[in-house]
Amino acid sequence: MKILGRGCLIAVMFACLFEISLVAQQATTDQVNASAQSSSGQSSSDESSAKPVFIGANDPIQAMNGSGEQQEQYVPALDGSGLISMSSGKANHLMVGAVVSGGWDSNPENLPSAASSGVYTLSPLIGVHTSTPNTQFILQYMPTITRYSSSAYSGQTMNVASVAISGKPSERWAWDIKGMGSYGQDSIRFLAPTQTVAVGGVPGTGPNAASYLPNAGTVTYIYGSGGLTYRKSERDSIEMTAANTFSHYTTLSGNNSIAMTSLRYNRDLSPNLGIRVYGQTYYYYGALNCTSFGGGFGVTWHAADRFHLSVNAGPQLNTSSCGQQQGFSYSGAFSTRLTHNSQFYLLAAREPTVSYLGPGLWLESASGGYQRQVGLKGDLSFDVGYVKSDTLTATSSYNDVFVDGSYGHQLPHGLNLSASFRRYSGSTNGADFSRNVLLFSLGWAPTVGHIFQ
Repeated sequence: MKILGRGCLIAVMFACLFEISLVAQQATTDQVNASAQSSSGQSSSDESSAKPVFIGANDPIQAMNGSGEQQEQYVPALDGSGLISMSSGKANHLMVGAVVSGGWDSNPENLPSAASSGVYTLSPLIGVHTSTPNTQFILQYMPTITRYSSSAYSGQTMNVASVAISGKPSERWAWDIKGMGSYGQDSIRFLAPTQTVAVGGVPGTGPNAASYLPNAGTVTYIYGSGGLTYRKSERDSIEMTAANTFSHYTTLSGNNSIAMTSLRYNRDLSPNLGIRVYGQTYYYYGALNCTSFGGGFGVTWHAADRFHLSVNAGPQLNTSSCGQQQGFSYSGAFSTRLTHNSQFYLLAAREPTVSYLGPGLWLESASGGYQRQVGLKGDLSFDVGYVKSDTLTATSSYNDVFVDGSYGHQLPHGLNLSASFRRYSGSTNGADFSRNVLLFSLGWAPTVGHIFQ
């Protein structure tokens, strides 16, 4: 499964390289046109505030890019419709939507030999987006309700909610608060609208898409963080972040909690290139009790709002109670608009676990995807993800592969008709399992997210 997952990811990368080379000349032309437009005084202020941020696999939103510059902020829509811009220009508005799906599930309860069944899901979304000159606020809630045609399986519900708040009280200070939580049967996450992360201005799948744990039972997961940024000078800024996660699985003993703090110093080398040094600590408490200390160096680069890259890497030293004395932590995010109607992203990381997965110490993950607008109304997407964790006292080792392909067609009045196929396969403590789902969906999202910004 490991070879299959990484092979799919490499295939996606090479499929896009040819198209990148075809559009390189167009990118240069767009850059020249943008410079000419800026010099004419028509849109220079808008363009300077519309550079998208880099969101790591565990970050639902980020207020600053790696160099500390104030950037466009995106929040993933819970219904899988794309990204929501926090500075959309609307002062206050209600977000509503719903996805109704029907199809086939090969293994609803992840058993070695189980009967397949027809499946039906309903995922209504409600949220609110408010904005003032100095603050932005987005709150979302979405349950996913399932029913099966086979009497062997009972219906279940998974509830998901998220909140994002950011503010900039002055030219020097900025802050943000993030939160996300879910409660319900873990198996439903595979049927619910895919949860995304923002990779620049591109919606991608993070490790959560492939971190589905078979037979985990009812899961409670809560993530919260707060950040403060101080711009010391035109080129220098300091970021401080504190976060905490909590997860509980009814089929696993104990709770898993992780507290994290980080401090970053950012330096702009140019308008498009920034570097940073950082220190971070992780304190595991609950099923696992130990502390991890680390630090490193990072680079952020963007060009003509078309190519975006962010990389962090450095040593991570753990106390003896963690069972591993040292390690190397890294994370990388890349996205690009290949053309005006196609985009591509990559994510890779080896980090202390702070995502949905747990309890564990290290999480290795990689994911990538390609999205393309087809004609005026269609959109095609393909995503693949891979995650791996080592054995600890609280849980066995596992490695998982996630593949998702879908085609959607826009209808009038905010409706979208789509077909998708998802495959999940993995191994937990040497036992292999797999699950395939085919879904046909009708979505309504007139005021929620967009795949292409």
